[in-house]
Amino acid sequence: MRIIAGSLKGRKIPNVFDIKNVSPSSDFLKGVLFNVIGSDMKGRIFCDLYAGTGNVGFEALSRGAAFCIFVETSPELISIIIKLSKQFGIEEKVKIIKKDALKAVEKGILSEYKPDYIFIDPPYGLGLCEKTIKEIIKHPAGGIASNDCGGGIIIQHDKREILSSEYPPYKLINEKPHGKSVLSFYI
Repeated sequence: MRIIAGSLKGRKIPNVFDIKNVSPSSDFLKGVLFNVIGSDMKGRIFCDLYAGTGNVGFEALSRGAAFCIFVETSPELISIIIKLSKQFGIEEKVKIIKKDALKAVEKGILSEYKPDYIFIDPPYGLGLCEKTIKEIIKHPAGGIASNDCGGGIIIQHDKREILSSEYPPYKLINEKPHGKSVLSFYI
């Protein structure tokens, strides 16, 4: 895996397929995600829930995001995010929260950091996508909920996990299937 565009283009992200419940976003899916968002990353705040190695969050930073909140529970994966942020020289643009994503949302990290984009990519087969978006609705982000100039929630999920076209106030605006995964974009 690598960062595919922007200021950190070509930098490597370690493969961690041997860690339980970790299935990193492929370079192809990252490309699709950021092609849909377009050049809208400049100066934005990005939240990478279920961050894993931080693969998607680092891509957002590389493409101009001002700041990224990584939420992850695994000490092994957190150490990778810390190591990479130092190696890339972007520690000041990174906040790492060692907490279960649902609990972090419940405790108010979204209202504290007001992200423009929230990326949700939990382990497949546990029904966490819908639980997470419902938790976000209960604890609004402040940034995306009141955002008139872009932003939104992006969910990477198993194609067998069918999500609603609407989680008021969020509406599905685009879906991009690829292999066993789907990217669903809500604003």
